[in-house]
Amino acid sequence: MATPADPAPFPVRTLTDAEWPALVDVDSHAFGATFDAEVLDSEREMLEAGRTIGTFDGPTLVGIATAFSLDLTVPGAVVPAAGVSWVSVLPTHRRRGVLRGLMTHQLYDVRERGREPLAILWASEPPIYGRFGYGSASRALRLAVPRDAQALRDDTPADPDLRLRLVDPEEWKLTADVYARAAAARPGMLARDDRWHRRAVRDVPSQRHGRSALRCVVAEDASGVRGYARYATKPDWSSGRPQGTVDVREVVASDAAAAAAVYRYLLDLDLMGTVELWNVPVDDPLVHWLRDPRRARPSLGDALYVRVVDLPAALSARTYAAPVDVVLQVEDPLCPWNDGRWRLRGGPEGATCEPSEALPDLALHVTELGAVYLGGTTLAELALAGRVAEQRPGALLAASVAFTSSPLPWCPVVF
Repeated sequence: MATPADPAPFPVRTLTDAEWPALVDVDSHAFGATFDAEVLDSEREMLEAGRTIGTFDGPTLVGIATAFSLDLTVPGAVVPAAGVSWVSVLPTHRRRGVLRGLMTHQLYDVRERGREPLAILWASEPPIYGRFGYGSASRALRLAVPRDAQALRDDTPADPDLRLRLVDPEEWKLTADVYARAAAARPGMLARDDRWHRRAVRDVPSQRHGRSALRCVVAEDASGVRGYARYATKPDWSSGRPQGTVDVREVVASDAAAAAAVYRYLLDLDLMGTVELWNVPVDDPLVHWLRDPRRARPSLGDALYVRVVDLPAALSARTYAAPVDVVLQVEDPLCPWNDGRWRLRGGPEGATCEPSEALPDLALHVTELGAVYLGGTTLAELALAGRVAEQRPGALLAASVAFTSSPLPWCPVVF
């Protein structure tokens, strides 16, 4: 593997299975939590051979990180992506370059493997990962909708052929096709194999915190399942009347009528007071179906972060909403193979990206390139923030339109 220009202050190497207890110890100290054996065993099964790395201070493991081999939907395509996770540093070794060493080593390793032009992650703290080229590429809404059988507008889509049925969440094969169709159509979603489907329905009693067991409702017709919701309920009689919470883990549907049927069900569960949806697409139709969206107390948060590892491969892998021919001056000191000028030519049918000696049309850091990659953040809004510089008049608007996507990116899988 190529050597970073700025070597890590402590050695980094691939961890072995025997070092699992030490890995768990670092993670526990870093995140301030102790998980029971069932949770840890489930997570251990997800780790891939050769992809978990650690930093050592003498014999002591002081920092860890891993990556999953994922497939990410991007505009017009599905692209392999390294899903970065388990990033942790012992409190005794923070602010000493341990994290930078881990992140740099991992990015070089991803490039060396040659499979994944992108790395992606969910950030525990937003300020951390921009330093390593990860841009905030998707957002999500959090809603707390008061329970109300009439919460949705009268003109919300409906299909009399749909019926609702409760199923065991463990029967995830019933809903796998619905998820796959949704994932293929929306940037930011990840393909799920059997391991990731099982993880999506994991329900460890110690993690319920007063909630019920995980439930699943499906909306189906004679052709099969068209939508589903996974949720749990938490009773609350503290006020002398029922004011429980419906904690929604995931809602996915293949059409508007099926989605509406599932939402109607969730919003009319007896003995409940609030339906909490922690991760809703920014452009989800629910926002427009609610009679009074303000009562849902919507809040916007960051979600998936994207890091471009192999710039020409990443930019040529996706399609673009409009014709684009632009020279990008990209700054990437951490991954110098991306640093320089690149000519991107493309459109709805495909794209090419190659080195260029021409004068740049736009100048930006690789962090901003990651932020716009899925089409949820625009070059124009980053330019307003002073994070993208237009070098040729007119280039910004044309490129900004080209990079957009519809639907907007959304990721329901936290890893």
